[in-house]
Amino acid sequence: MASQRAELQYWPTLKAWIQENRLGNYPGATTTPVVHCVICLDKDEILTPATPPQNIANAHPGVTLFCGHMMCKACYGRWEKHLTEAGKAVTCPTCRHKLVYTTSQVASNGCTHPAYAWDLPVETYSPINIPPTKDDEGSIPNFCHNCRVDRMKYIARHITELRQEGYDDLQVRNILLHSAGGALELTDFEQRAAFPPNANGTYFAPWVAPPRNNEQNYLLDQLRQQLVREGHSWRGRVPQPPPVGFFGLQ
Repeated sequence: MASQRAELQYWPTLKAWIQENRLGNYPGATTTPVVHCVICLDKDEILTPATPPQNIANAHPGVTLFCGHMMCKACYGRWEKHLTEAGKAVTCPTCRHKLVYTTSQVASNGCTHPAYAWDLPVETYSPINIPPTKDDEGSIPNFCHNCRVDRMKYIARHITELRQEGYDDLQVRNILLHSAGGALELTDFEQRAAFPPNANGTYFAPWVAPPRNNEQNYLLDQLRQQLVREGHSWRGRVPQPPPVGFFGLQ
């Protein structure tokens, strides 16, 4: 009996089908998923592990968003570009969920750049690197990769300038943590990277501070190590491990 196709647009449902198929729980199944783009409404489907061999040549590469909805990669790219150029926050074209980097962790509420859209796997045994979606208790981080790097460079520059003005390291830390010149509020990771606690778990002397005259390389290396620990997220893919030059480190 020929397999019938069931329309779906939700990544967690497709993911469950893929995982069950890997376990061999769908041999001879009479129903397999099919995904079509909600933007272009093209009759040709989006390429997924459920795409029949005879349809692969005409299938479109697809992406999934943090909300879990799927669509053509090219269509979503145009959708994101249109909203960005119009000065609007990027949202899902299906559910209108906001797809920007933001969090309540910091006063600035994130960088508000568009969140990463993950490529859909195309083969049953392709690695599934897509992070948990909204309904799977996932979360969009507060800053994109580029903004995290820019923030680290700003923190390093600020530390260097304050030291040159004669402030000791404890004064530098207090200025950065409590005001940062009114321009920046540090995240928990940035605090730990710039001013790690001492062996007693406190921030009182003796404590570790970024080495003088090498603040930027030191802090960017801390960020590089953090990305290895975090792995893939809605910030996108990260080289495993990121090479030393990934963030301009020499």
